[in-house]
Amino acid sequence: MSEMVVRCPKCAKGLKLRDRSKIGKKARCPKCSHVFVLTAPPEPVQDEDEVELKLASEAASQPAPQSDAPAVGVAARWVPDNSSPLEQAAPQPAVPQQVVPQQQVPQQQVPQQQVPQQTVPHSAAPAPMFENPVTGPVVVAPEDAGGVAHLKALKKKNAKRRNTAIIAGVLTAAAVGGALYFAQDHLEAAKLAEEEAAKPKVDEDLKVKKDRLRQNSEIAKASSPTTGGPIPMNCMPLGARIIVSLRPAELWKAGSKGEEVRFCLGPFGEWATARLTELCQFEPAQIEHALVGIIPGEVGEPPQVAAVVRLVEAAKKSQLLVKFGGERNQDHGYPMYVRDDLSFLIGPDLKMIAVAPSGVAAEEMASAVQYPNPQSDGIDALLPSTDAERHLTVIFEPRSVVRHRDTIFPEPVWQLINRSMEFFNDEEVETVAWSMHFGDKKFHSELLMRNQTIVMEHLLQGLVRDRLKSLPKQLLGMVERMNPGVIGPRKIIGRFPAMTQVFAMSTTPGTGTRYAQLTTELPERAAPNLALGGLLAWDESTRTDFNTAVKQIKPEDTGPKLPDLIADRLKKVIDVEFARTPLQDAFSYIADECRCDHYIDGDALKLSAYTKNMTQDYVAKCSGLDAIKYLVTRPINGQPNALCIVIQEDKKRFLLTTKPVAKETGLAIYPFE
Repeated sequence: MSEMVVRCPKCAKGLKLRDRSKIGKKARCPKCSHVFVLTAPPEPVQDEDEVELKLASEAASQPAPQSDAPAVGVAARWVPDNSSPLEQAAPQPAVPQQVVPQQQVPQQQVPQQQVPQQTVPHSAAPAPMFENPVTGPVVVAPEDAGGVAHLKALKKKNAKRRNTAIIAGVLTAAAVGGALYFAQDHLEAAKLAEEEAAKPKVDEDLKVKKDRLRQNSEIAKASSPTTGGPIPMNCMPLGARIIVSLRPAELWKAGSKGEEVRFCLGPFGEWATARLTELCQFEPAQIEHALVGIIPGEVGEPPQVAAVVRLVEAAKKSQLLVKFGGERNQDHGYPMYVRDDLSFLIGPDLKMIAVAPSGVAAEEMASAVQYPNPQSDGIDALLPSTDAERHLTVIFEPRSVVRHRDTIFPEPVWQLINRSMEFFNDEEVETVAWSMHFGDKKFHSELLMRNQTIVMEHLLQGLVRDRLKSLPKQLLGMVERMNPGVIGPRKIIGRFPAMTQVFAMSTTPGTGTRYAQLTTELPERAAPNLALGGLLAWDESTRTDFNTAVKQIKPEDTGPKLPDLIADRLKKVIDVEFARTPLQDAFSYIADECRCDHYIDGDALKLSAYTKNMTQDYVAKCSGLDAIKYLVTRPINGQPNALCIVIQEDKKRFLLTTKPVAKETGLAIYPFE
């Protein structure tokens, strides 16, 4: 056969083909190693660079031509006949490959005379294996053998490895994030625990104390001598800062306890009678309930005074018009009678009368016939806890009283007002409601104090109660400097500090919704005695120079000698008046009267579910031992009393403890006869 030249489609070099029967088969260019299908050229082509063409199978046994570039892909490889022309013509990637030995890739040759030129059948051969320097040997399927297929295989493997890396990264990030989360949670918990440990320890009994104070308030409410509703504020103008609620018909009733207290107040009682009659145009005995409101203006200006009275019996309208006078005016939605200095209105039942100065106060009075006007926050907050049936209730703001003292009160009582307002510190107390009821058997006093926001209710009651306990000692220091010229007032003034001490000992603390409460119950004789003692002490204080030193006069030892034994001292006869008095205060009183020391074992009391604040009720004239015997032997909550005392002569005191603790510690329980 004549030779023919076939050009390589890649490098365009002419290749000699001696046997035309090889047309249709694949061959590899010896120069560029490109594999392509041999096709007959349209006409012979001569080229000075012609080289001899060999089949791919023949070229595998001969070395590839040397060139400047590294020899890549020069080994003979099997290219399937069914590959696409694109794959056949695509250049092979320059990837280092390991030539597979020819004997490892057997290829069955078919005699040329038996194979048509159009088709070249081949038998199945194992997939070639390539050595990747990174991933190792790569097996390529026969149909994908070639540069593009190899690249796809590498991409697929790299994609798989990348997906695996992504999944591993996500799992690692999740694990690290979870570890950080739990570590952060643990650190925060540890930090909170450390901060909690650094905080000052809270009194373990604080919750018990608060609960007891609330219970005391409920008990005081249940044992109230009156059951009236809150003080009605209908027809009271705006701006009242001092409100006085009175039951004149009961306080001015002949022979009543209220009349006795009023007489003991001396000039104060007479002033109240005259002022109430002038303001209401009725005698106090004709008034069932009177509500007086003092409305301060600018500092230095006289205050306005309004009153709402309810008569015992309905009055005739003509009588009321004659008493008050004035012209009828309906400009404010309710009939009023106005004169130059005063305006008044009459209730539908002819029992209620409201009086106020003409002007804005009168308009506000008329607008509050059905619905009361709001007052200050503190007054409105305490009003629901008041009782209109109490004989006397005074509601005031300490700060307003101090500011308007000079225009509200006469000069002789300014010093008394100052000392009273020091007791109710306006930095702690916002509003005060003090009510008193003078019963036939009991004198009842209730002090409600709305606390400022800087102090809690249970703390406020403790502060005010401490001041109340220290008051007798302060009064004693003042009384020592007084020198009354009359023997009767001298004795009463001398006993006034002791009276206040009994009052303080009989006071029970309590708390409500933003207010502290001090409730005191004493025998009915306490009210006039306190009123008279207070009046005489105040009167004498106006004539006493408290800057002079007290003359220390050593009393003559004319009385009986104090017994050496504590048991003998406790035989002294004393006056006992315990009314809801805390246990510790009761024993303090007995010890002071018998002139001996005492100690209360609080831990022992707790083991028997007792407290130092258990209230005691006992009125008698007896020895100190008899009083102690009653307190430690009477049943508690229906159960046998476990209290006892131990006389400790070496310490000159008696110890209050419980029987179980005394037996366990080997203490000798005092045997009462």
